[in-house]
Amino acid sequence: MTSIKVAIINEMRAVFKMLNDAISRIEGDFWKEKENEWMYGYVLFHSIEAIEFYMSDSSDSWIPLSGVSENSEEKETETLKTLNQKFFKNYLHKVEKHTFNVLDKLTDKDLLENDGFGVRGFTSRLHKFSYVIRHSMVHLGELSKTVRDFGMKSIKWE
Repeated sequence: MTSIKVAIINEMRAVFKMLNDAISRIEGDFWKEKENEWMYGYVLFHSIEAIEFYMSDSSDSWIPLSGVSENSEEKETETLKTLNQKFFKNYLHKVEKHTFNVLDKLTDKDLLENDGFGVRGFTSRLHKFSYVIRHSMVHLGELSKTVRDFGMKSIKWE
């Protein structure tokens, strides 16, 4: 039998593999194009940033690692258009390292307790991390469909 912590870690490993695959699809300028209020690069960034955000113990204790967070989607979008695949790979690597540092320190008991995100409706860290995984999968589905629509190979499901 596995522990809750190991199950969450295994799922997060899969999320990071898929996000890395999504980053590997950045070529040309398609990822910078904003159409119908949607942009591949922004959704990719948002997916990574959400993981980073929820790995903190509260919204007040979160210190963004990217240097992009502007509290304005439009400002973030314009900044992201100036960046490249290397930025996304480096940012994902930082967030992945941070994520597993946080998860490694938690026990199953810690996962069943609440942190500062209870004010957002999460009943425990487990609930919060389950949300993070679901959130990532929704956006990875959007990203995968986009690359398929551009005639590229879809993101590998882990």
